[in-house]
Amino acid sequence: MKSKDGFLSFFSTHPARRLFWLPVLLAAAWALVNYPVMVTLWRHGFDDGTYSHAYLIPFIFIYLIYVLAKTGQLTPRSRVYIPAVVCGVGLCFLYFVAVASQISLLVWVLSLALLANIYWMVFRFSWGLAYTVAFLLFMYPLWGTLQTALQHFSVFSVMNIMSLTGIPTYVENTSVMIPAGTFIIAGGCSGLRYFLVSLAIGTLFVFLNLRRRSAIVKFMLLAIAGALITNWIRIVALVLIGHFSDMQSDLMRDHNNFGWYIYAPFVFILFWYGEKLAKKEPSDPMEDAAPTMATTLSVNGKAVIAASALVLLSSSAMMLSVFSSPQPPEAQCGTFDSLGEAVPLLPYPAYKCVTTVQKNGLKIDKAKVVFDGSDLDGKPTQYQIRYFPESWRMLSRSTDEGWNTVVTVHKGQQHLFAWRFFIDGQTTPSVVGMKKLRLQKAFANTRSSGLDWVHIRCNGNCDAEKVSWNETARAW
Repeated sequence: MKSKDGFLSFFSTHPARRLFWLPVLLAAAWALVNYPVMVTLWRHGFDDGTYSHAYLIPFIFIYLIYVLAKTGQLTPRSRVYIPAVVCGVGLCFLYFVAVASQISLLVWVLSLALLANIYWMVFRFSWGLAYTVAFLLFMYPLWGTLQTALQHFSVFSVMNIMSLTGIPTYVENTSVMIPAGTFIIAGGCSGLRYFLVSLAIGTLFVFLNLRRRSAIVKFMLLAIAGALITNWIRIVALVLIGHFSDMQSDLMRDHNNFGWYIYAPFVFILFWYGEKLAKKEPSDPMEDAAPTMATTLSVNGKAVIAASALVLLSSSAMMLSVFSSPQPPEAQCGTFDSLGEAVPLLPYPAYKCVTTVQKNGLKIDKAKVVFDGSDLDGKPTQYQIRYFPESWRMLSRSTDEGWNTVVTVHKGQQHLFAWRFFIDGQTTPSVVGMKKLRLQKAFANTRSSGLDWVHIRCNGNCDAEKVSWNETARAW
């Protein structure tokens, strides 16, 4: 079982080839029964420019399984491992609560934890198998929490670099202003995409080629630093191009690919440096990682059956179909079409009922939006929902009488928007409060949740109408 054996010869003659197919088939079954979770990964991972590398992750995952099988790091268990069974049942319970309460972060983390536990039931623990499962995290949209920190780090770095150019530069929050115009370092300019790619290819190279701690630290520091510096160079280059072209360059409108042209040369430098470090390794890291080949290659049938049972038990598709709440029947009420530009953005299917009433001298557009819980993204607190047009200038925002209220101005007219969340007769204006309510109601199998929404075209200043609206809210 030497690593120099060819790829094709492994599948034709290698004694461990059967060990390759088992984890691949278990992962395929896990993905199939959890297709509602895979759909959310597609929406927020594969279909997002920040995670454009996600398409490669499944193929690299399969390659890593091949490496583990070939180097003897997949050691089958000789019997059913009771601690893994107990842990799997506990994870399934937590997973049911996460799916029922539609808390995306928990759903994603627990789904991957279940795959790891499935492997733990069939194979003995190894760091190689742990890394292989953890590598799938790079296609999960869990990394957004880093975006704000990277964004402000980029603003600070760009400000200091621009001070060396002699171009008058003023920085306020995330805006970089030069005489030719203003650049907004938005979340997409934080450099998160390059940071994730560097982490992915960096850890992959380390796993396959490096074992010395000093070499690992040096290589990963270069990978991370290069990703950050690449993004700063990209932003500064765009600012300079904007300055010298008087903001007329095509890159001012489409600069997504520009960063990859800068990042690609860095990748060549990174791998060149990695190869220099790998040559100093005392032996082949993969051979060092492999256990002795005296271990059995036979798979315990009962352990496979137990793992397959856990795959079926962890089916989010079954959870959503069996425990879903029916949508309310269609009512005789209007749609958002009559509200023009004031409509909220609701990207996922929901029952909507819009009415217009006269109350205390105000014309109030009221809407009730209900999600039946059949879609993991179908919830009133989904981050893509926009409760008012965010392109309109916001004058004030507050929470009054259990409602979120926002006053905006558009084309010289002020508008008041208000909204709150509800589930099973209980209401809250808070996103966190709504998550807590969903967790509580998950045990009662209450999946349907919704949104009360209000729009008022103010006759003059919305602050005066806001007092009347507060009185109306009490009697809602």
